[in-house]
Formats: sequence, C-alpha cells, structure tokens
Amino acid sequence: MFGALLAGAFAGFAIAMPVGVIAVLIIETGMVGGLRRGAAAGAGAATVDLLYCALALGVGGILKGLLAVALAPLQLLSGAFLISIGVRGLVALRTATKLDSTRADVRAIGSVRQLYLRFIGLTAMNPATILYFLALAVGLPGLGDDPRNAVAFTVGAASASLSWQLLLGAAGAAAGRLLPERIVVGTRIAGQFLIIAFGLRIALGAIVAPV
Repeated sequence: MFGALLAGAFAGFAIAMPVGVIAVLIIETGMVGGLRRGAAAGAGAATVDLLYCALALGVGGILKGLLAVALAPLQLLSGAFLISIGVRGLVALRTATKLDSTRADVRAIGSVRQLYLRFIGLTAMNPATILYFLALAVGLPGLGDDPRNAVAFTVGAASASLSWQLLLGAAGAAAGRLLPERIVVGTRIAGQFLIIAFGLRIALGAIVAPV
C-alpha cells in the first residue's frame, strides 16, 4: 500500500511539474489576482488530476477505447480554445495598459469558487492531461483491482499534484506583488504567446497526425 502511495506521488509530480499551458495560467492567475486566486486555480487543476487518476484506474480499458475515437477532435477543439485564450489575454493586456490598470484581467474577475471551476474546465480539456492518465491506465494494469492500492495511488497522485499547483499559484502571487510593474506586464505578455504556441502545437498535431 505504501508502494502504491509513493508511485502515485511520483505520477502526480510527473503530470504537474512540466511547464505547460495550465502551469502558465496558474502562475499568471496568481500574479493578477493574488494568493487566494492562484491557490484556487491550482486546486482546480489538481481536482481534475484526482478525478482522471481515479477514472484511469477504474475504467482504463473502456476509457482507452473511447478516447482513441475522440482524441483528434478534442485536440482540435482544445488547440483552438487555447489560442483564443492567448489572443484574449493579449487584447486584455493592451486594453488594461491603455487604462493604466495592467493588473486587471478578465480571467481574474469573479469569485474564488468561479475561478476554481474555470480551471477544472481548462484542465479537463487539456489533451496532455488526458493522454497522461490514459497512458497511466494502460501502463498500470491490475492496480485498480486492489481497492486499497488504487485509493493509495490516487491519494498520492492528487496530493503531489495539489502541492505543486499551489506552489505555482503562490510563486505567481509573490512575483505579482514583488516584481516591478514593467516586468510583470512583460512576463504576462510572454505567457500569452506561450499559450498561443501551445494551442497551435496541439491543433497542428491533430491535423498532421497519421491516420
């Protein structure tokens, strides 16, 4: 059981630590909205990791068949959505700069609960997250057969993911509070272009994928 918990922790860090679009958005949310909103964004992403991990262990075989059919359309939709997020972010930054309020951002508007739910949606449709847990379901056959090991693995993965996502949110909040305004704005602009690049990569990957 301890081995399953440890394996889950490694799996959780493996999906959370690589710098991807969700990590960029969590950091930016912390920079714009502060610690509470950064933590809410991170908690939303970690919630999806928890749900996907449980789903992968419980119905891995069925999940594999379903996602094999829906993966390409999902990639196209996700890529287009991420591109739109980056473009809207650039427009919002330009407007905010003109209004001399560069820390305002439409994505930071709303309650902490709304932000949490927003990041659940963003992470749930992220192909990287789906593919990772699909591979997990295929690569760990039989782990879900033992309920105790399955629970331990899921708790380990969720705890590792949550700790890392909260760290990203806190780092973004600290950067937004301590860094000069010009550096904050420049970092956020670079983040929008990175999000657009992620979206293009995902969409093009679906278009040129071999049939």
